[in-house]
Amino acid sequence: MKKTILIFSALLMTAFSFAQKKELKAAEKALKKENPTEAKSILEGLSGTIESAEAKYKAKYYFLKGKTYQNLADKGMDADASLKTAGEAYNKLLAFEKEQKKFEYTKEAKPNLQTMVGKLVDKAIAAQNAKDNANASSLLHTAYTLQPENKDLLYFAASNSISGKDYNTALKYYEDLKDMEYTGVKTKYFAINVATGKKEPFQDKNIRDLSVRSKSHASPTQEKTKSRLPEIVKNISWIYTNHVGDNEKALAAVEDAIKVSPDDPSLLLTKGNIYYKMGDTAKFKEIMKEIITKNPNDVDSYYNIGVISGENGDVEEARAAYRKVLELDPGYVNAAVNLSKTYLDEASEVVDKMNELGNSSADNKKFEEFQKQQISLYKESLSILEGIIVSVPDDVGILKQLKGLYSFLGEDEKFKQVKAKLAELGQ
Repeated sequence: MKKTILIFSALLMTAFSFAQKKELKAAEKALKKENPTEAKSILEGLSGTIESAEAKYKAKYYFLKGKTYQNLADKGMDADASLKTAGEAYNKLLAFEKEQKKFEYTKEAKPNLQTMVGKLVDKAIAAQNAKDNANASSLLHTAYTLQPENKDLLYFAASNSISGKDYNTALKYYEDLKDMEYTGVKTKYFAINVATGKKEPFQDKNIRDLSVRSKSHASPTQEKTKSRLPEIVKNISWIYTNHVGDNEKALAAVEDAIKVSPDDPSLLLTKGNIYYKMGDTAKFKEIMKEIITKNPNDVDSYYNIGVISGENGDVEEARAAYRKVLELDPGYVNAAVNLSKTYLDEASEVVDKMNELGNSSADNKKFEEFQKQQISLYKESLSILEGIIVSVPDDVGILKQLKGLYSFLGEDEKFKQVKAKLAELGQ
């Protein structure tokens, strides 16, 4: 009895395989006749049994399904969904044949898959140019699902989501990229064109090296592109801070990135900005000093220290920081304006003291001392503003400050020149 059952089972399996083979041939025939709708219907009928099919039939099923839905997409039949289904089928085929170590359909499937990814990317670019960032993001993400090894596609999908203000989607994509430790860093290859003497880029190393060997080019070099990880983490922290309201998660994201890129000052700046938004100015200032330790010429960090020191009432530290900025970058307008303002603010405090005085001889003597201080502070402020106006000759705010100072200090000729300049600017 047992033997009979085994024979019956084998006969059933043979008949089952024959039916699958017949249906697959029918689907293949429908495709040759440019009838993907019929092929789709046949393959849908096989979908419930294909996982238990023989390897050769399973591979053919995935291949035909990929071709069918690719054809449907080419004919505009639910194009985006069809491309996605086709890509999923091709990817299953590629994985299956790699596992089986038999590559009957891989050679044709790979370029088909690449063609579909290319079409999705072209559509995404068109959508992006039309400012339809949501659609561009969706198309790029679909392309990524078809070609998951190409993480650049996910990066650009995230970029379009944030441009389209779909912050939840952008956050998900960016966090996926961070978890993958994606950097987007690539090696670019260059060589000097012997005929022109100019440095030229090459598509890859092999082509560059061939050109060098042919002596049309010389002095081969290569460069690494900038990592995208800091930008990704900054966007994650920005979304958490400004749209989710979770500064702790924003900080955690930055800390993770700093572990990967400990020498990247932009990550420290992002971390500092989060603390600033949280109201922890002491921590912000500490991080600015850490950045300066790594990069002594970072003018923005010196400027930030100046601002925080000024807000906290440490005028001398603020002035020292602003002067360091101007030493490194004489055209840094905001630093000059803020430095000038510290002297004007101090002069204002002196004027308040003058107004509190009475008419006694002692008070009159103090008045004269305070007045000298006021003039000295105004001259200090004036000197700074005169130094920066060269960089921004049409800055109305600075010109008005100069006008007031020239008037008070009795510098009539300069007063007239600034007044004329303001009139020329319609002020």
